[in-house]
Amino acid sequence: MTSVLATVAALLAGVGLTAWLEPKWLGANGERGPASPVKIAADVRLTQPDPWLYYAGPVIACMGVSWAMVCIPFSPSLVGNDINIGLFYFIVVVDFVVLGIALGGWGANTPDSVESCYRAIAQLIAYVIPLGLAIIGPIMMARSLSTVHIVEAQANAQLWYLIPQPIGFILYVMSGLMQVYRAPFLEPFADPIGRGVLSVFGGWKGLLWRLALSGVLFVVAAMGAVIFLGGYSGPFLPGPVWMVIKTVGLMVLMIWLGRQVRLLSVAEMLSLSWKVLIPVGLLNVLLVGGLILLGVGQDPFSPGGGH
Repeated sequence: MTSVLATVAALLAGVGLTAWLEPKWLGANGERGPASPVKIAADVRLTQPDPWLYYAGPVIACMGVSWAMVCIPFSPSLVGNDINIGLFYFIVVVDFVVLGIALGGWGANTPDSVESCYRAIAQLIAYVIPLGLAIIGPIMMARSLSTVHIVEAQANAQLWYLIPQPIGFILYVMSGLMQVYRAPFLEPFADPIGRGVLSVFGGWKGLLWRLALSGVLFVVAAMGAVIFLGGYSGPFLPGPVWMVIKTVGLMVLMIWLGRQVRLLSVAEMLSLSWKVLIPVGLLNVLLVGGLILLGVGQDPFSPGGGH
């Protein structure tokens, strides 16, 4: 019970940190996408919504982020649930945000919200395979899908997986930016379509969207810290402090890198994915396999780790 409450507290703190940090980092100019303010003080009245889908959208998106947080460890004991298939579970439930956008956009039944729904689904197609290929490398080296085991494997090998897998890390950052709808991948929330679903939700529903869209950036950065930066492991400081430092550092890096290039359309994202990211991801899997045969990054305490 304590771990569950601590996990919820960590998520809420992460959402608050993201919602506070991101607008300041982005400044006053340019499209903000999910960082745009939502109408929390007043509700939005629509003429012909589908109420079941409309109300389900933000609820499901928030549920996906909350469930994803469950398997992110801040210490060996401070984790909601260290399930054996933690990474697989994570990449499935975090995409409930996409389902929420699709349901909410379709249920709102306005031209801009429906367009946002289509764009979010197309963006999912663009990032889901490269993201999976980026995650395979740490799984191969740690020989586990457990997030706690992946952190411990890096600690035992005394090597962050970022070092032998820089290509995988770059692939994760790029795919992660698509997954969290940050620049340059803002299409579902772009200004030309009135910021998509954000323009048709207000009141408690707007607050849930703020929680979901801020929280998804936090959980994706936190998972990146777990699988590439050693998670909670580190000298001198307590594990949760290291985890927060690495997560915030990766969040800032993602936001900053995304703002260095122009915004991309959905067609350009799909082209980038199929022509560049997927081939590079397959090459990275082969390279990681070769490194494993050489004994790089292997946990000496795991079966076969000494090879």
